[in-house]
Amino acid sequence: MEALAVIPYYHLPVWDLGPVPIDPWATLVCIGFVLGLEVSRARGLRTGLQVRDIVDGIVVIVGMGFLVGHVIFVLAYHPERLEEQGIRSLLEVWAGFSSYGGFIGAVIGTVLFFKVFRKRPFWPHADAVMFGFPFGWVFGRLGCAVVHDHIGKPTEFFLAVDFPNLGPRFELGLYEAAWTLVIAVAFWVLGRRNRRPGFFVVTWCLLYAPVRFGLDFLRATDLPGSDPRYYGLTAGQYGSALMLAAGLGVWIWMLRHPHIEGPISPAEQLTSV
Repeated sequence: MEALAVIPYYHLPVWDLGPVPIDPWATLVCIGFVLGLEVSRARGLRTGLQVRDIVDGIVVIVGMGFLVGHVIFVLAYHPERLEEQGIRSLLEVWAGFSSYGGFIGAVIGTVLFFKVFRKRPFWPHADAVMFGFPFGWVFGRLGCAVVHDHIGKPTEFFLAVDFPNLGPRFELGLYEAAWTLVIAVAFWVLGRRNRRPGFFVVTWCLLYAPVRFGLDFLRATDLPGSDPRYYGLTAGQYGSALMLAAGLGVWIWMLRHPHIEGPISPAEQLTSV
């Protein structure tokens, strides 16, 4: 007997508030941005950082994330747009976004802001920004889920979504939002103690990357616009491997350098990651 999906298909339309369209994806992303910023701001206050540095830094980091995220979206997922539209396809930053491209942009933005634009102790500030990130990313991925940006393969999994004309399929945006919520709760619990600067950057890499790598195997291959594969893997899986390697590299580096600049530098090792 075929298993029935317990999640019925859902659709949130764009609401018109007078002349202003209220897009569900954009609304959830904005909620995530504000929540993540506020959590990071509170973390910065707790660890003795200046609120202005955290808030200004996040604005630059998120802006760079969206810019690079769109460029990678075009180059890695839709290179035909570059052939058809030329440079315009790269400039229309609202027309598509790659999450790992966004992560790369965020790293670039963090380095530029705290190392060049406004020189501050890097790891304490980067860690405060990262602390709030999962709280915002939950809403970003919920935005993907409500507009069904990441439809997966057909399945009999009981948490599949029963899509019209397609049948039960994995809903990867929803699953990633659920896992990111677990990470956010873990951050909240771990954040009750002072942690070495860089702790939450490493923890994010080690918790997020392996799960994202596995989830990408569930992405659809039979639908128009399905993610391209490069030697059998998605661009997101290569990004996951890079993120995991970077997290492990930073962890090893931190273990070899127990004294990190900044207002908080407990002597504890990073063995609890």
